[in-house]
Amino acid sequence: MAKVELTVPDKLSKIDPDLRDKLLAGAIREVASVQLREKEEELKEAKKHVLEFEDKYKKKLEHFEKDLPEDADYKLHEDLVEWSFWSDVLVKVQGLVKDLRFVLAKTNEGNS
Repeated sequence: MAKVELTVPDKLSKIDPDLRDKLLAGAIREVASVQLREKEEELKEAKKHVLEFEDKYKKKLEHFEKDLPEDADYKLHEDLVEWSFWSDVLVKVQGLVKDLRFVLAKTNEGNS
């Protein structure tokens, strides 16, 4: 495990260590839970946009990029930029959701 330093108010640092640890773990669980719900919504939105482009062009982004003609019109380029954006969001948010689920699993282990 890695050690993380946290600056807390003096009063919190002086309370019973077991109580302090429970309070901090509970705070982490609560924030992670809220963040997970938010990131899951972002994930749904990103998936929706990526799937719309995949349905529109009947291919994955990688193939679309590879097959994009040199003389493609501005609309194809706009779609490429937007599709790339949502694809990047999807990958990033999938990682965040995975991390948050890990945090919640670990903090719940210590709670049982």
